[in-house]
Amino acid sequence: MADEPKFPISDEERQRRKEAADYARASVGLSGFVLSAENEAHAERFINGEIDLAEFVRPRAEHTRG
Repeated sequence: MADEPKFPISDEERQRRKEAADYARASVGLSGFVLSAENEAHAERFINGEIDLAEFVRPRAEHTRG
């Protein structure tokens, strides 16, 4: 179940975020990499406004620290 958006965003912002994530995914794919399911889910949380940009771009090692 998805979290409630902490950072409400407009439909236009959601679309902008989705397009940016799709572009990044394609760029990564052209470099020969595939995003993990965990990274895909993290991107969806950002697209849906569940996390802000600062949390989205924070280095992944920081996400696992207690």
